[in-house]
Amino acid sequence: MLKLVFVALSLAALVWAKPMTKDVSLNDRPIIHTSTGWLQGTTESCGLFCSYYSFRGIPYAAPPTGQNRFRAPQPHPGWSGTRDASEHGASCPSGSRLSRTISEDCLFLNIYSQNLVGRQAVMVWIHGGSFSGGNGDSFTYGPDHIVDDNVVMVTINYRLGALGFLSTGDQESTGNFGLKDAIMALRWLRDNIAHFGGDPDNITIFGESAGGAAVHYLLLSPSARGLFHKAISQSGSALNPWAFQPNMTHDILCLPQPRDVAFELGRNLGLANIQTTAQLISALRNVDPMRIVEATPGSMEFEIPRGITPIPFVPCIDPPGTTGNEVFLPRAPIDIMRDRSFNQVPYITGYTSAESLVMIRELLLDPSVFPTINASPHLKVPFWWNVAPGSAAAQSIANQVADFYWGGGPLHNDIREQWTHYLSDLMFLWGIDQTARLHANGQTEPVYYYRFSFDGSLNLIKRMMLLTAYPGAVHADDIFYLFSVTSVPPPLLPTNEAIMTRRRMVRLWTNFARFGNPTANQDVIIRVNWSRVLGSQEFLDIDTELAFGRNPFQERMAFWNRLEGQYA
Repeated sequence: MLKLVFVALSLAALVWAKPMTKDVSLNDRPIIHTSTGWLQGTTESCGLFCSYYSFRGIPYAAPPTGQNRFRAPQPHPGWSGTRDASEHGASCPSGSRLSRTISEDCLFLNIYSQNLVGRQAVMVWIHGGSFSGGNGDSFTYGPDHIVDDNVVMVTINYRLGALGFLSTGDQESTGNFGLKDAIMALRWLRDNIAHFGGDPDNITIFGESAGGAAVHYLLLSPSARGLFHKAISQSGSALNPWAFQPNMTHDILCLPQPRDVAFELGRNLGLANIQTTAQLISALRNVDPMRIVEATPGSMEFEIPRGITPIPFVPCIDPPGTTGNEVFLPRAPIDIMRDRSFNQVPYITGYTSAESLVMIRELLLDPSVFPTINASPHLKVPFWWNVAPGSAAAQSIANQVADFYWGGGPLHNDIREQWTHYLSDLMFLWGIDQTARLHANGQTEPVYYYRFSFDGSLNLIKRMMLLTAYPGAVHADDIFYLFSVTSVPPPLLPTNEAIMTRRRMVRLWTNFARFGNPTANQDVIIRVNWSRVLGSQEFLDIDTELAFGRNPFQERMAFWNRLEGQYA
């Protein structure tokens, strides 16, 4: 279902996209030298008296093709002459057919800067899309609002799905390649961003959904240490169940391990007589990349309950024998967080107030969801607790969940909204709440926690999915309050509250990137002090007005904390 949100974002960018052609003179085409070659960009408009320099489609690593498939990214060899940086590079292969150009040679980044001299703060965006779709193109993630607030903005592509995350559980294919791509991009930026007016010593990584989880993984990864200085996770954490593929040898629910998922892909592709992981990877390196994508199950093919079990190809623990620069995730995320061995930098994390309301669409697309869960109550139990199906504990948890969220009894269509509250908590809120607490308790650098509640004209995911009858902001609604999605929506009246909310959202994020404090500059846009988390889950509610509070959704979070302490 998270893929449906990505599709909605992509449709918003493409359906309304206008041809991006314009006549430019040589003065509008700046030329920059980098460690891998010369680049010629363009000059773009971001409104009245506002312009910026754009450099698109910059290769930051060698093409991950041929023998480089299922391997960590390699440095780009560079190019001769001056490379035209006026167009985006190809998108990485994914299940979406909405991208304009798709190629396995897809490791590109884009840089937008108002000043090519000086040392401005840098914000590096990591897109979402369930680790299986999306790209960093400006059709969806237009930089207009952010670059106008005195920062350099960067977006990246990274490998997706099986091509980005397939692990055989050994050294034949270690997995996590998509996030190793992100590390390679950060290394390229460390060496080159100063040529674009950026400060290599003040880099903030930020992302939403799978991108938010990717940011969190980079906080947990020893190989990312020193490559960024602040981080923002929107609606994503490594503790969200869809975002981590566990390697659980005693899993009584028999969830597939990474190796099992890899061999299942091989079977789907008709690869016969495959006995070893070496044979599997050798064979997969000779398969057309789009065939690999098409052999991967789509979101509606996942087993019920969708969203609270792992997506097939997502980050996992490094297999035995991983050493040196190959080490990305040496242990489970929760263990790294508990022993405080993560990268300690100022951190913002949070979510939208009605994240999983989009799952109402799932109930309309698949009427078997409620009957399946009513027939198997243990499906309401978090899989990572390893509570045996049919046990007294499983029945007790299922009953308590039903009593707490919808007053008990079986699921039915009259309580669809209450069901999405349960999904919001398990898919997003509880893991993010734990993340805020564990990072705040484990570091001296500040952690800031937020809830995006505003429901207005720019909540376009909610509107495109016809969910306006329900309160709150749904998953990915906040995207439109940071970026200019091409030609979406039509111009808003100056008095529209969404305009002020967008200005506030951008200012909070850019303040954080520049100063490490999102409310460092208080003015007519921001008139509140956003306190760091100090022990009571202090948070900022981003609504029509900004309001400081403590313990968001306190009863719901306390419910899960109590059950975890009793049963996990």
